[in-house]
Amino acid sequence: MKNSSINILIADDDKDDVSMLAEALQNILPSSHSISKPDGLAALNYIKSSDHLDLVFLDLNMPLRNGIDCLKDISIHNLLPNTPIVIYSTSKNEEHINIAYEYGAAFYIVKPESFIELSKIIKRAITILGKPKSERVDKSNFVLVPGRLS
Repeated sequence: MKNSSINILIADDDKDDVSMLAEALQNILPSSHSISKPDGLAALNYIKSSDHLDLVFLDLNMPLRNGIDCLKDISIHNLLPNTPIVIYSTSKNEEHINIAYEYGAAFYIVKPESFIELSKIIKRAITILGKPKSERVDKSNFVLVPGRLS
């Protein structure tokens, strides 16, 4: 992933989580610009009207439309064919993970409790996303959780 003028959408109804993620992204990608939407419907509307997004984070549990439903809509309607989409959730539910992978999410990140752990996970994801799009991560490396980074 290039480090110049990166436009990032964060869809999450928890303001503290949005703030922590936006700060981690800003530290790792200083020239990035993050915008947040508080629910899945607002996120989809923004995606449909946006000129360009480089990266999208979808919380799993949001009002109006959850992250999985947003991901399905994005995939089915081919709204962001070249944009990595990350599911970002406290849930470790295997069914959610499988659906996220099936519908083309780049990663499934389990929300850590600390900013330091979040920064490590985001840095790892950004590093991997810097590779060519054709190199999709293997399912065994799809879920990024605190404490499991090498």
